[in-house]
Amino acid sequence: MSSPIETYLDELVRAFAGRAPRELRGMLAEAEAHLHDDADAAIARGVPRERAEAEAVARFGPARDLAAADRRRLPVRHVLDQLVRHAVLMFGVGAVAVGLSGAVAAVIRAIGGSRALIDVAPGQVLSAGDCARWLSGDPAAHSCAAAAVGDWANEVVYYRIALGILGLLALAGYRWLRRGLRSSPMLMVVRDTVGVAAFAGAAAVTFGLGIDAVVVGGGAGQWFSATPIALVLAVAFAVLLLRDLRRPDVA
Repeated sequence: MSSPIETYLDELVRAFAGRAPRELRGMLAEAEAHLHDDADAAIARGVPRERAEAEAVARFGPARDLAAADRRRLPVRHVLDQLVRHAVLMFGVGAVAVGLSGAVAAVIRAIGGSRALIDVAPGQVLSAGDCARWLSGDPAAHSCAAAAVGDWANEVVYYRIALGILGLLALAGYRWLRRGLRSSPMLMVVRDTVGVAAFAGAAAVTFGLGIDAVVVGGGAGQWFSATPIALVLAVAFAVLLLRDLRRPDVA
C-alpha cells in the first residue's frame, strides 16, 4: 500500500506536469525531503507513521492549490514568452494546413482540370491588359479565359504549398522556442479553444463558399480542397482542449 507521502508526490507530479523536467525533479526532491522530515519528527514523538505522514501532507497543502499559486507567480516575461511560442505554433499549424489544402487542390486539378479548381465566374469581365499578360505566360492556351484559369489554378496550388513550407519552418522554430519552458495550463486551454474556433470556422466558411461556387459557377475545388483539412484540425484541437480541461492543474 502506498504511503500518504508517496501518494501526495504523485499528485504533485500531475499538478505540476507543465514544468520543465529539471524544475519538476528539483521541486519534488525538496517537497519529499520536507515531508519526510516533518513526518519523522512526529514519529519521534510517538505518532504512528501513517498518521504522521498524513498530517505532514495536510500541513503542506493540496497539490492543486500549490500549482495554482505557482501559476500566479509566473513572471510577466515568462507569460510573454509563452504567448509568442503559442502564436508561432498556431501560425505554423495554420500555414501547414493551407499547404496541405494546396496539395489536395493539386489532386483535384490533376483529376478534373483547372476549371474544377477555379473558373471564370458568370458575368466576370476579363480586361484586355490582363488577357495579354495571361496569354503571354501560357501561349498554348486557346483563349483568354483558359489562360486566366490556368494562372489562377497555379496560384491556388503553388502559393498554398509555399505557405505550407513556411509553416514547417515556423513549427521548427516553435520546437526550438519551447525548450526549457513550461507551459501554463490555462494558456494551453486558450490556445486550443482558439484552434477549435478558428479551424471549425474555416471549415464552415470554405464549405459554404464551395456550395455557392457549385450553384453559381466559378470553380468549387479551391474551397472544397481546404474544408477537410480545416475540419480535421478542428477535431484535433477539440481533443487537445478536452485533454487540457481534465488536467488537475487547470484552475
